[in-house]
Amino acid sequence: MYSCSGSERASGRALPHADLLEAQVVGRKTVWLAPPTPGVTNAMYPFPPTSVKSETERTRNPAANLLAPSMTNTAQVDVFSYQNKNKFPFFWRDAVPEALSTTLEPGDVLFFPPGWWHAMKSEETSFSVSIWF
Repeated sequence: MYSCSGSERASGRALPHADLLEAQVVGRKTVWLAPPTPGVTNAMYPFPPTSVKSETERTRNPAANLLAPSMTNTAQVDVFSYQNKNKFPFFWRDAVPEALSTTLEPGDVLFFPPGWWHAMKSEETSFSVSIWF
């Protein structure tokens, strides 16, 4: 369960091994989604594993990351900030064109497949319930 005051953000991340249902109960929340392709995953600038053995390991699909899954599913990019254009150019070039965005209203439920990158921003005081399965 998530309770947020207005304009709170959750960073971009991918859930490697779980489907997710996000049910909006109160208020509105904007959800940003991008597929777990190698190009998008690289463009999300995920935190590297504590011991990166190769560039291939760092940029692979987070849904397949069984060796060091801790923070490799979390993006360094704030997907809702336009201030990141110079710091994260591949995000704007490769991830944004593949991304989807929607605003959940009370009563809406959104399904996230495993590995999809997502970030959320509360538009006002809100409450939602997440179910991982």
